[in-house]
Amino acid sequence: MGRRTLIVTVLAIVVVVLVTIGSYRFYFASKVNAPPKPVSMAKCTTQPAAGALRSFTIVPGQSTASYKVHENLILRNLPSTDAVGKTHDVTGAFQISTTPAPQVTSLHLTVNLNTLRTDESMRDRFVRTLALETDLYPNADFASTCTQGMPTHYSNGKPLSFQLLGNLTMHGKTRQETFAVTGKLSDKTISGTATTTLLMTDFDIQPPNLASIAIAQNKVLVTINFIAQEK
Repeated sequence: MGRRTLIVTVLAIVVVVLVTIGSYRFYFASKVNAPPKPVSMAKCTTQPAAGALRSFTIVPGQSTASYKVHENLILRNLPSTDAVGKTHDVTGAFQISTTPAPQVTSLHLTVNLNTLRTDESMRDRFVRTLALETDLYPNADFASTCTQGMPTHYSNGKPLSFQLLGNLTMHGKTRQETFAVTGKLSDKTISGTATTTLLMTDFDIQPPNLASIAIAQNKVLVTINFIAQEK
């Protein structure tokens, strides 16, 4: 094979690779970051009268806040993987009553976004500085407004599930979000999990896209695993 033929062959291979990467990048970006369909949100309704209220405080060392987002790492040949970031820096408090019907009220939760960590320090720096801009917006704050789907009665030590509605403030924007909560009360301790799915662009956060070779999905799964102790 002559020198000219070799050069032409190498250039042709490079062009094919670039076209393949470009086509896949366009497909991935158009699929995972497509404009979301409108979602009807649950509205608060009149809550039944609460009995005696008990106050609880989140225990940071035993609680976590995490996010999971789908990403495509083209150069690593990882077209379908999940990035998971987590922190124990979760603080908050709320009140409950268990009679005559269970209620959760006055919940305020704060997550220090500066302390979120994944398995990649480079990703963490990118998320902090260019996505979340934690130097300007260090925290995510959630304040409950009401609940939906509470049972009519509760027995100590038994799990229950419900929806918790409230206002989530992050990156300078506040939106109504609904968490699906499962938890249980055991004497003076409440343990549980709360999850919601949100879109970065709803909070003016652009999904990370590093030189079109590392692309994150717009949709994010947020999970709070919590332990709370009675004051």
